[in-house]
Amino acid sequence: MNLQEILKFYGITSIWHFTDESNLESIQKHGLLSLQLITEEKIHVPCFGANTLSHNLDKKKGLDKFVHLSIIKDHPMQYVKKRSGEIPNPIWLEIDISVLFENRSGCCRQVANKNHAKCYDIKHIAEVVDLKSLLNNPHYTNRARWSELLVANRINYNKIKGVYHG
Repeated sequence: MNLQEILKFYGITSIWHFTDESNLESIQKHGLLSLQLITEEKIHVPCFGANTLSHNLDKKKGLDKFVHLSIIKDHPMQYVKKRSGEIPNPIWLEIDISVLFENRSGCCRQVANKNHAKCYDIKHIAEVVDLKSLLNNPHYTNRARWSELLVANRINYNKIKGVYHG
């Protein structure tokens, strides 16, 4: 199956990004940007979802060129960031899957900047991520919940289908 067929087979019509509500105005103006573009364009980010260590790991692995996303609206890292207070007012952005076809995209079966994590071209998503388990049993202990999608550079605001608190 090609990527479109895989997404249709599993009923994936949206992908997700969590952030703090204080970032929404900037996102509306600039879109969702990779760390590299945020730095290059000197965009003020009121509340980063990642800390300095995570940013450094992203840069080391070349992941700073990508926007990090989730297949489901329930990535465990959002819970971690909310609980720690790093993201005091979390929101979820629902994103149209067309972004996976417009920019270079990838997938990882775990948090992408984790040691020994390997990222793959998005066309391998069904081989990399246990989509059946993730979508049919999104229980907290399901390791597939930690998977990430990566979209290069920028996601324009018009690709955001909805904004949800949580």
